[in-house]
Amino acid sequence: MSWQKYDLTFRLLAPLHIGWRKTGNLMQTRGYVPGKNVWAALTARLTRATGQGADGQAYIAIGEEVQKYFRFTYLYPSLPNGDGYKTYYPWAAEFDYLFLDSYASAALNYDSQSAEEGLLHETEFIAPCTRTRQPVTLTGNIYVGNDLSAELQDWQQALPHLQFGGERGYGWGRVELIDCDKTEVIHSDSIQLLLKKSDSLLAHLATKSHHQAGVTGPIEPLIGWERDNKNGAAWKLSDKAVICYAPGSKVTTDSTFQIGPYGIWEAA
Repeated sequence: MSWQKYDLTFRLLAPLHIGWRKTGNLMQTRGYVPGKNVWAALTARLTRATGQGADGQAYIAIGEEVQKYFRFTYLYPSLPNGDGYKTYYPWAAEFDYLFLDSYASAALNYDSQSAEEGLLHETEFIAPCTRTRQPVTLTGNIYVGNDLSAELQDWQQALPHLQFGGERGYGWGRVELIDCDKTEVIHSDSIQLLLKKSDSLLAHLATKSHHQAGVTGPIEPLIGWERDNKNGAAWKLSDKAVICYAPGSKVTTDSTFQIGPYGIWEAA
């Protein structure tokens, strides 16, 4: 299989919350959009475009096709910089100040005219504008395999309608497509990336050991809530945690990785 690479740029139109962890009453966000979130958003839009939006099995079938023929990088916040965009990573010193904000809310008890005890919470998000009033964009790449099925042919028409992350019912996570620029063609079954010594991982790196040679950084079990369309469309935690080095980890020697399903990197 060969892969066509595209450079993606989205304008963030609303707050973006990518669930990470809870600290006190603060629901923290990740500072990026993981590949799995991009996969989920594209799968949802393509499924609805076929008129099967109420069919849970259709989401499974199209999701498997998207997983087979698409590879994603993580999307990171960026700001206009001359003719292009400058990407900012969560491990940069200025990231939190520029991009992060939060929204506090509480469940109300109307009988006592007060907030329900213990239900005050704060949701952190990537803001659509920085504290310096610059519009925030999200940039990354998508790799598309050849011989797409009929359901996937119009994938580019789905991009302007994607919505990422949590709180989507309140309008969060809306984006506007700015660019989808075709670049290089990769004539290989796998998409490989070469990182130099001291470079940072830009995605989760799956590992079978907490002492993988050539990488140093925090270990994270990658797990989250998923729609169980096979058993009544209920929500459930991932069946299996993927043990990974977190984005921002450093490579200690020149290394080659490949992009796997959901944008998770693997040792090449």
